[in-house]
Amino acid sequence: MRNLTGLLGLVLLPLLLVSCGIGSSREISLIPVKNGDDYQYVDKEGKIIINPQFSQATAFREGLALVRGSGKNPKWGFINEEGSYVIPASFKDATVFSENLAWVVTENQAPTAIDENGEVKFTLQDAETVRVFKEGLAAFSNQSKESSDDLNSAADSIAFSDGIEPLNILWGFVNTEGNVVIRPQFTATSNFSGGLCAVLDEEGKWGYIDKEGKIVIPHQFDDAGNFVDGMAVVEFDGKSGSIDEEGKYIINPQFENMIVDGDIFLIEQNDKWGWADRDGKIIINPQFDNTGLFLGNELAPVKMGDDVGYVDKEGKIKINPQFSGGFPFVDNWAIVKSGKKYGIIDSDGKYIVNPLFDDISNDLINYIVDGSSSYEYVDTDYFNIDPILSRIDLESPEGLTLNSTISDAVAKLNLSQQAFNQYSETHTLLNNVSITSDASMSFSVQAISHQEIVVGWYWERVFNPSAPITGLNYTISLYNKGYYKADQVMSAIEKEIKGLKKDEVESANGEWTVYANSTKKIYLNTRENQVNIWIMKAN
Repeated sequence: MRNLTGLLGLVLLPLLLVSCGIGSSREISLIPVKNGDDYQYVDKEGKIIINPQFSQATAFREGLALVRGSGKNPKWGFINEEGSYVIPASFKDATVFSENLAWVVTENQAPTAIDENGEVKFTLQDAETVRVFKEGLAAFSNQSKESSDDLNSAADSIAFSDGIEPLNILWGFVNTEGNVVIRPQFTATSNFSGGLCAVLDEEGKWGYIDKEGKIVIPHQFDDAGNFVDGMAVVEFDGKSGSIDEEGKYIINPQFENMIVDGDIFLIEQNDKWGWADRDGKIIINPQFDNTGLFLGNELAPVKMGDDVGYVDKEGKIKINPQFSGGFPFVDNWAIVKSGKKYGIIDSDGKYIVNPLFDDISNDLINYIVDGSSSYEYVDTDYFNIDPILSRIDLESPEGLTLNSTISDAVAKLNLSQQAFNQYSETHTLLNNVSITSDASMSFSVQAISHQEIVVGWYWERVFNPSAPITGLNYTISLYNKGYYKADQVMSAIEKEIKGLKKDEVESANGEWTVYANSTKKIYLNTRENQVNIWIMKAN
């Protein structure tokens, strides 16, 4: 049940999407297409219903489409089928609506669930990622407090820098009231379907849980899809088959690939594609280089040679291969690609709309295939700065002041003279100390730590513990969800500065923001994912 790389225009999506559950074709009234730089919406006759104006656009679900505006720093919002914003474009990220709820994220905020009027229902403050609701439950992840040493390579672990512990991310589920009903404990999950959900353990094996989080089918599969009409496609030892809701095999693992296609299965054998019934009996011999899906319709796209045509459920060619790409039928029409343009044909292969569109929304294709979306999850944008502010001391950094000497640093930080570089005036005394999984800090001092003395006929550098410290420096490095938050961290630090006034003249130079009084200056700047703070004597 390997991941499939789809032929351009043939809807073989990655199996973890496709095998999650495919029923009959969807009802689609408006089609998001692109001509030029922006998406517009047309009907199946090609008539423009909503003018081009969106940099991204989805299919309509529950009467609303998720769209992103054009121009600089565009935001996400939701429109109705008249093209009017029902929920204004004010979000940094958002999901499509599912079960009357969508997740949205605003600047530096956690994922929030809203209803179809844009009313806030609840916020998951500690969630890292949330997915859309399915059967009343939404998967969410957060950082586990457990050791990351036990993480399997299949986990959602990320380390952006040496010395930073990878995130130990675990998944659970929340209900539509915002209550956690299954605590985060799984390495990865699918979505609920048929009352069950596939979950991954630390050993990299998939099993199934019920809505109380109880394991009902033990972890044993290499891959696992969603239940559709009491059956789910699973992979074991490199072969695909199907199981019932008790975990018993209905079709023993025997195919290279299986994809649910309405009430039949698309199968792969010897690198060719065909179809089998629900008992595993082949009904169309695997003979095609690549295929799409029937989705309950009478025709499915198949690739023969370099071109795409359509076959019926007996495998007979009904529309001759002539397209560079083709998608499943929706009722009596299908999107096809001819050369570099997209058009719409009827079930006889005749053009309803000649090929004239530059692109089709990927989200629409996902929706046609299995009802899924390209926008089914959001990541939090919330970054808790408080631990950084608590760790950084602007008054006496690491117990030192501008009246301290090197001997004070040695005593405070339990150092030896080897911590000081005789050839440099800047000495890193603490390196990459973890503050949180998203932030670390390094601490340096400025001082002439060695003095030159005459020994016989040559000069020698000798450690000078009495040397004064003339500057103190924090460098804060940000990772994971803090990576792009350097400006926000710096702004928060500026608010912590007491007794100093911003030097507008020196700050106007642009490289550093400077605060000063009669005795000291504080210099701040940001560089990519770092915040630099220097505390210097005023002179």
